[in-house]
Amino acid sequence: MLRTTLDANQEEIQWQIYNVVREVERTFRILKTDLDLRPFCRKTDKEAIAHLHLGLLAYWLVNTVRYQLKQKGINTEWQEIVRVMNTQKLVTTTMQNEYSQTIVIRKCSEPTKEASRIYETLNYKTKNFTRKKSLVPQKEIKKNETIDAKEFSSP
Repeated sequence: MLRTTLDANQEEIQWQIYNVVREVERTFRILKTDLDLRPFCRKTDKEAIAHLHLGLLAYWLVNTVRYQLKQKGINTEWQEIVRVMNTQKLVTTTMQNEYSQTIVIRKCSEPTKEASRIYETLNYKTKNFTRKKSLVPQKEIKKNETIDAKEFSSP
């Protein structure tokens, strides 16, 4: 049973409002779990307020994404969107070469068909970036340090 101050003749409006409230509560329940938003566990008021603001920002983001998807006919629940998007991974490989330099290679996996559909609907790139390779510079030589001759030899 629902109680309201709206006219009894406005059943459709009452039902829509109820569904919006239910969806907001469900989204916050999910976000509290995903983001570990439990303001009552915080020690200071500032920490609790910061967590509440983080929750509101996260809700606005979720609501915007779901609204844009609904406009294109995708009526998926947020948990399912997160599950689908978590199928794409970022892989980072780190290794040392013979000169004791660190090489880092980062690459995005291919998105699934479902993830690609969401990306396309939201006009996002299917891969955040292409393969990136970087060489981490060696530590700087200090005045009184001795250096192994191997570090100066050419390949």
